[in-house]
Amino acid sequence: WPSTRRAGVSGVGTMASQVKRPGPRPETFSQRLFRKSFQDPLVPIGCLLTGGVLGGGLYTLYTGQAGLSQKFMRARILAQGVTVVVLCTGTVMLGNEAMKGGPRETLEQKMMRERMEDRKRKEAELAAAAAVASTKAR
Repeated sequence: WPSTRRAGVSGVGTMASQVKRPGPRPETFSQRLFRKSFQDPLVPIGCLLTGGVLGGGLYTLYTGQAGLSQKFMRARILAQGVTVVVLCTGTVMLGNEAMKGGPRETLEQKMMRERMEDRKRKEAELAAAAAVASTKAR
């Protein structure tokens, strides 16, 4: 593994795949959950409804009301089916929407674009600073 080690560089002995590279921060679970919930709000509502009906059915089964528990379980099947249909419909609709935008930008392309934008911004700042310096020199 000598080819992956670099002498005189911080992180000596680390493999190239372990070197941290700058880039966009990954989305946390809660951030993704909220984003997806706002994109397709019927899915979390269906999940909560299914869980509520399931809890009600289990409670009525525990209290000995077998007939009512059976009705709750049938309602749970219905709520679960509706949730799956809404989930599939939302997935297809979001997929179609994403396809309209054309080819997606890869992470490498995004990083290269951001680097070029940073480089252009720095060059513009240097040109502005040089223009200011030349006007002061006159």
